[in-house]
Amino acid sequence: MKRLVAVLATVASVLIGFALQTPARASTPTLFGASIHQASGQTFPQALAAADARYGTLPIVRVFYSGAPAGWTDSKLNTPGRSTVVSFKYDADAVLAGTADAYLRSWFASAPRDRDVFWCFYHEPEENIRNGEFTAAAYRAAWQRIARLADEAGNPRLFATTILMDWTLDPKSGRNWRDYYPGSAYVDVMAWDVYNFDMAKSETMAQHNAKRPGLEVARSEGKPYAVAELGLDDHANRPAMLREVARWLRGTAEARFVTYFDATGWPEYDLIGDTGSIQAWREAVTGTLFSGTPVMTTSAGPAAPTATKIQWTTRVDPARHSGWVSCASWRTDGSDFAEGPRRAVSGNPETITCDRDGLQPKTSYQTRLKWWDAQSGGSVLYKSDAVGQVTAAA
Repeated sequence: MKRLVAVLATVASVLIGFALQTPARASTPTLFGASIHQASGQTFPQALAAADARYGTLPIVRVFYSGAPAGWTDSKLNTPGRSTVVSFKYDADAVLAGTADAYLRSWFASAPRDRDVFWCFYHEPEENIRNGEFTAAAYRAAWQRIARLADEAGNPRLFATTILMDWTLDPKSGRNWRDYYPGSAYVDVMAWDVYNFDMAKSETMAQHNAKRPGLEVARSEGKPYAVAELGLDDHANRPAMLREVARWLRGTAEARFVTYFDATGWPEYDLIGDTGSIQAWREAVTGTLFSGTPVMTTSAGPAAPTATKIQWTTRVDPARHSGWVSCASWRTDGSDFAEGPRRAVSGNPETITCDRDGLQPKTSYQTRLKWWDAQSGGSVLYKSDAVGQVTAAA
């Protein structure tokens, strides 16, 4: 199993006095998908085809098992070309007794290696623990045991994914999320089930996350953030809210995946028959919501200039394009132009920090980022705003 590191790892390339620094995961685009609304009499493949017709081909699907997960030939899991978020349930004490070892060892060993599988032991365990079905300590220990079985498979496309209620993060819940967390060594991705927006006020995702800070918790553990269930029940405002939430999850949270809860039995949340909301989620799934002209916004710093060095930061939204960016700087009088290496950009928005060293003290410089259509040669397609800075006295 691959343990992901979500901290902002520095990737540096140095040429003619420049260094580019960027988060390591930014080029991984957020996958938007859904659980599958399986109407009465429908097979799962039929329901999946209907979901594809509504939202465009789903790049990721959310599936549930109330007990042990089915084999990989089961129609819920036999979906080549798509990533899967799959949860399953065992009694934690039974897991600790070893009764699931043989089956799960075989299940992980036979998992596909051509697509990502985000697996979860017992999503939303909080109320099961509250009701005394097993203890929090047993749950954590059972998770650790299962994670070790997954590790034995040596499959880098298997991702151990915790899925907790974001309500657990609300101070009003009286809960501590760490009670349900098996530990950083056993987790690749931290996902949340996100509900209960203040629909009367058309609450934004940023406002919601401020009350239930799933993004900050995931980052504090150095893990990618994800949303395994998203539910909005204000049908009048839902299309606009879906677009706003999707933009925040991609642009601010750099979510690994987001799957809308579109399941049978929860009509307040499912999107069936709501053409406006279906269109909004289709835009997220297909990426048209994020398409357009790449945008690059540059600011000075964060480090203050020294006598020989300046730094600037550019927020880059590729807007569904792929290209190469480079740092460029020059004296305000037009002399001493220099440009750094080109680095590929694609996927989610990312922040690129550029440093230039070997400068003259007390000298005014202009800086920007440039977008190229080729790694070498080619044309400059876009330029960020230019920012001026003055180096300090020697």
